[in-house]
Amino acid sequence: MTFKIHFVYISFMQKTNEIKTSLKREYDLYSNAMAFYKKVLQEFEQKYQLTTQSFLKSFDDGQIGDEADYFDWYAFAKLLARWRKTQSAIRSAIQ
Repeated sequence: MTFKIHFVYISFMQKTNEIKTSLKREYDLYSNAMAFYKKVLQEFEQKYQLTTQSFLKSFDDGQIGDEADYFDWYAFAKLLARWRKTQSAIRSAIQ
């Protein structure tokens, strides 16, 4: 009986380590994607001489035009926010 419990525990621990390894890999993928999003946002900020936060407020308030760049900027900002949230959850799971 002890052997069986020990075997189940080892099997559980192996699966736990595999899950953590997978989550760490996902965390790294999220980090790379987020670095790309941040770079794109910085390019928009430089191009339009406006912070992303200021842009989002103006965009949400309808005070900014309908240029394609603005919709891309908005999308990248929202993606980054969503990915940060998910990455935070992954970080909590692997700690």
